[in-house]
Amino acid sequence: MKKYLHVRFLIIYLLLLLSHQLAFSQGANRVDIGKSFANMSKLTTGGAFNPGDTIEIRVTFAVIRQGSYTALDSVQVFDQVPAKTTYIPGSMRVATNEGITYKGPFTEAVDLDPGRNVAGNIIINLGNKANGTRGGRIRSDTSRPSFFNSHCIMMACYKVRINPTASYGDTITVGGSVRYKMVSPTIASYSVSFPQYKILLFANSGYCPNGTDVSSASDFGGTFGNGTAVNRVAPLGFATTYIKQNISTGQPQDYNYAIIKNSSADSWTNPNSAMPEGPALHRVFGFWDIAGDHTGSSNTAFGNAPPAAAQNSGYFVLINASYNTNVAYQETLSNLCPNTYYEFSAWFRNVCPRCSCDSTGRGSGTTGFIRGPGNDSSGVKPNLNFEIDGLAYYTTGDMKYDRGVPWKKFGFTFLTRPGQTTANFAIRNNSPGGGGNDWAIDDIKVSHCGPTLTMNYNPEVLGCKEGAFTVALKDTIRFIYNSYVHFKWQKSNVGGTVWANMTGPGTSGIGTPTLVNGLYQYVTVLPPFLAFAADSGTYYRVIVATTAANLANTCAYKDQNTTMIRAITCGVILNGNFIQFRGTLAGKKVYLTWSTAEEKNLSHYEIEKSSDGINFSSSGRVNARNMYEAYYNYTDPDEMNGHRFYRLKMIQQDDKFKYSNIIELSTALSFEVNNIQNPFADNIYADITIPEAGIININLYNDKGQKVKVFSQPVNKGLNKIPVTELGNLSTGIYFIAIEYKNQVHRSKLVKH
Repeated sequence: MKKYLHVRFLIIYLLLLLSHQLAFSQGANRVDIGKSFANMSKLTTGGAFNPGDTIEIRVTFAVIRQGSYTALDSVQVFDQVPAKTTYIPGSMRVATNEGITYKGPFTEAVDLDPGRNVAGNIIINLGNKANGTRGGRIRSDTSRPSFFNSHCIMMACYKVRINPTASYGDTITVGGSVRYKMVSPTIASYSVSFPQYKILLFANSGYCPNGTDVSSASDFGGTFGNGTAVNRVAPLGFATTYIKQNISTGQPQDYNYAIIKNSSADSWTNPNSAMPEGPALHRVFGFWDIAGDHTGSSNTAFGNAPPAAAQNSGYFVLINASYNTNVAYQETLSNLCPNTYYEFSAWFRNVCPRCSCDSTGRGSGTTGFIRGPGNDSSGVKPNLNFEIDGLAYYTTGDMKYDRGVPWKKFGFTFLTRPGQTTANFAIRNNSPGGGGNDWAIDDIKVSHCGPTLTMNYNPEVLGCKEGAFTVALKDTIRFIYNSYVHFKWQKSNVGGTVWANMTGPGTSGIGTPTLVNGLYQYVTVLPPFLAFAADSGTYYRVIVATTAANLANTCAYKDQNTTMIRAITCGVILNGNFIQFRGTLAGKKVYLTWSTAEEKNLSHYEIEKSSDGINFSSSGRVNARNMYEAYYNYTDPDEMNGHRFYRLKMIQQDDKFKYSNIIELSTALSFEVNNIQNPFADNIYADITIPEAGIININLYNDKGQKVKVFSQPVNKGLNKIPVTELGNLSTGIYFIAIEYKNQVHRSKLVKH
């Protein structure tokens, strides 16, 4: 909500420092001017800029009252239709900051109306009594469109269509200039040329379809950390042209941001409390949403619930956008991998449902207020561009206020060039402020995309330590692009903390992917070998890369999908082998099936079940058939509620036995973390249940909120035993672990001895 205006000399200074900032302020911030563009073809959905898209090019004038009124005269906008585009006749107009037509459309001819297009040279004259030859007058307190009868904000607009014959990789350059004379409170003439701004025509393939590495973005990987303070003390860990303020019923104001865990002014926890408020009590300006952050939310559309003031919760950023097009996020990352796909994305939320101010200066709820199209009174909709190295790749489009899906993810994937290790990333506000354009941002991601790696045994290969047993490992690599073809097997004898390249036939090479169900897939098979008791605790994994050079350095992709050899005491080597053990649900009944080979002198099988995967009890027994190949089934007489673990106990006639693998069944599997090791010393072990195969990301923080360990690993549906290793060098004390799966986060407090 834009009701408080302040002089921002620091903003002006920062604007000049940013290389592609298309906004200017003159006269002690009495005038703000911004150049922007909106992809009208992607206005409601967001997306990349493509041949054939329609772009509206906009120049915003904000004439601001500062104690006394401000008046401009002879206001003119000059532009040239960009190369590789075609002007759309009848598209010149003057619009409110919400994009609603106020005057026009104008003809292209040199006539009495304020617009003209002569051979691609655009002139739009603004203000009262503007005509075909000169600009008119704009006064902050009496001209329209009015912003609460104190300021005047308007946009000069025209549309072009990107030529369908343009090619992906081409750039569209936007420039132009403005000219005006200030006549009050001082007299001065200004002529401002906008820097060139470039749009990249880009074929977006969406988000990383398989998996991503940990985000390279600064400030807790773009999640902004967590804490108990209502307002985070530290400013943003990357560049921005906005200024930090603490939250209150009247803050953050225009041009400012807050880092908070609850967007309520007083940490109110009821998101459905009365709105609007008069006077403002719990909501910023009496209107803004009451919400928590987005990181780790179980419902990604709604985010986390607003926490109480003293509750340790995640932070997010709340922005009250400026009248011109400022930068919310900007940083240069220098640890990129060449010839590698990355995802650049973030989650956003429009936080104000009724922040509109109509062209007559009446605010939402005021008698005579004119609602926007579709009966909308939310005001200016946030519209953001994603940029890399000064090129606009992607736009969010207009983010409407949405009670049903308040948090929305926007972003894209891109491919780094051969040899490229550095790039500058930015997220820029592309809408003018004033009556709306209030939004939240969280979970900024710049992450290495990688394939799905699925080991045939996970998390371990189980064998009897009384004798040698055969280990046959294979890993399936699947990716949307035919790129991660270089692979290498690695081995660790120290708990998966230090890895060594394996040598010999089959331990490295180049895969030959084939297209399987829309993904490129190949399988690398490690030559089978005999394992002994001394091999127990040895880990194996596969790393992959797009080039041989990347495979040899930190750019190799490793999703922590490892398999450990574990040798257990079996008493003796039994005369029988488990081939397969499966379970299915029929209603609330559990139906188990298993097959065996080379049975001899066996007595029976005991079926054991457990509610926690640790403590098992007998459910029943089935007599052994002592056949070369045997098939069995068993139905648990007890009905299934929640989830349950099962294993088989193969028992010889002399009472010696061995166990099968453990399977988990559930009426509705969900992400759960059980039996997490606490306290810990060198390693943390946890049992994690997953509803479907995916990636878990684990972050370990010390008591100061500093990240001390980052760990990712693919997981399979059901029970997964996850080790977090190499923690022996950490000092004793309190730690916090965050385990994330598909935007759901489990957090625990741990103690290191």
